[in-house]
Amino acid sequence: MSSELRGVPAAPGVATGSPWIHRPLPADGVARRSISAASEMAVGELERLALRLRDEGRLDEAEILEAQAMMAADDELLGRARERQADGEDPVAGVVAAGEEVATVFAAMEDELLAARAADVRDVAGRIARHVAGVDAPRLERRSIVVGTDLAPSVTVELDRALLAGIALEGGSRTSHAAILARALGIPAVVGVTGLVERAAASHELGVDGATGTVVLDPDAAALDRLAHAAADAEATRAADEAFHRMPLATSDAHRVHCFANVGDPADTAAAFAAGAEGIGLFRTEFAFSGRPAPPTEEEQATAYEHVLRSAGDAPVVFRLADIGGDKPLPYLPFPPEPNPFLGVRAIRLAERHPDLFPTQLRAILRASARAGRIVSIMAPMVADAADLAAVRRMVDDAHAAVPDAPMSRVGIMVEIPSAVLLADELAAGVDFMSIGTNDLTQYLLAVDRGNPELAMRQDPAHPAVLRAVARVVDAAATRSGTCDVAVCGEMAGDPAGAMLLVGLGVDELSMEPRAFGAVKRAVAGHTRAELAALARRALGASSADEARALVAGA
Repeated sequence: MSSELRGVPAAPGVATGSPWIHRPLPADGVARRSISAASEMAVGELERLALRLRDEGRLDEAEILEAQAMMAADDELLGRARERQADGEDPVAGVVAAGEEVATVFAAMEDELLAARAADVRDVAGRIARHVAGVDAPRLERRSIVVGTDLAPSVTVELDRALLAGIALEGGSRTSHAAILARALGIPAVVGVTGLVERAAASHELGVDGATGTVVLDPDAAALDRLAHAAADAEATRAADEAFHRMPLATSDAHRVHCFANVGDPADTAAAFAAGAEGIGLFRTEFAFSGRPAPPTEEEQATAYEHVLRSAGDAPVVFRLADIGGDKPLPYLPFPPEPNPFLGVRAIRLAERHPDLFPTQLRAILRASARAGRIVSIMAPMVADAADLAAVRRMVDDAHAAVPDAPMSRVGIMVEIPSAVLLADELAAGVDFMSIGTNDLTQYLLAVDRGNPELAMRQDPAHPAVLRAVARVVDAAATRSGTCDVAVCGEMAGDPAGAMLLVGLGVDELSMEPRAFGAVKRAVAGHTRAELAALARRALGASSADEARALVAGA
């Protein structure tokens, strides 16, 4: 008999197939290879998978596996595994346990980004353990819906795509690596489905609707008919979105909104512009600091930032100062244990503890600006009040004094802390732009842990509290003498319904992942500016995110 389970939509599309249950490798107590040899094999596999993605133009996704290849050779992980073996523990179980120790450090912080990193570590440890045990990689034998508690990114890439019809997981989130890869590869996916593994194991066929977050167990004729219609609608939507991908982001009465891209690596800058970006609205500079034993020099940073600016041509680029701490610990910047590091010493709050960090980065950005002959925009994360902004301004002024040939930069802040919303009037007076980070702002406003799958449905930036926060920031910028642009660079900007509301609220710029361009542009182009403004006013008065989204759906 057909039945349904509900989860969180993670990747659009509809598919049916046999359930294929993915379970962690059981430790069988038999070692057929040394830990070192297994590590080398895992590194080689991951590098080949990453190269395959790069050849397909999937640069962001390739970076996930390249990072995993580095993890597979990590001295800390391998050292812990060898210590366990030296103590008499079975080497297969020892590798898995060592991976769990390292993963727990991340997972204990209970943030969705950390959870993704913990899953990466477990994935890498499981791959090494599999090679120690001499066990073959998992394979699909028929068209399947892959089911599990979580799904490692390397497994997602490794499975035969001709047979991988869809993904359904008990855990995970929209920002887990499995979900990111599923969207990139066009594989329908649903996450956060409570009780799925046990129910799926007793089923013969599954249906997945990644747009609604529905998993159908043993679909009957009526359910199969509904899925077929949903699949046809999904394909029509994809084709319609694609037609808008490189068009301007504008309402039907020609009100233009800047369409920028979020980028995290210099190598991805050119690809973002090739996809139709008008600028880089958020360049995450953490890439320069991660995966290395010592901090980057000023010259190393300047060279990387200059590459970004030259790839951008004349288009605007916003460099966000390093948001380190929280989910981004570094071996050369000691972070004492904190009960809640996401509300602790991170981002701009590191300026006092590590006084050379941001001055060095700012001088590097300005040196890149001088070499490229380009004005740059500098954005400070986690600014809570005017005192934070004043400290940032002093550091920027000092950097300009040290690099006098650099053009005067634009200075802005991330609005992601509720205090910054409440103080938006005075903050707007001291900046050239404000960029709202709706991911963290939603989490903090609604007191919803982004890493908790049971609360995933509550983590919705369409909530009227978030919309009213955006409206307050827009109003504050509008009353400032001079020009203060307002952007949104959180996931809400890449959500068609969210984008419609943001344009209606008067946001000047939407910065998103390039793959979202087509859907967002098509959604906004279907309405006049006045219609979107009226829609936003109604959504501000909604009682819930569901009600706000229902208003958008009916527009």
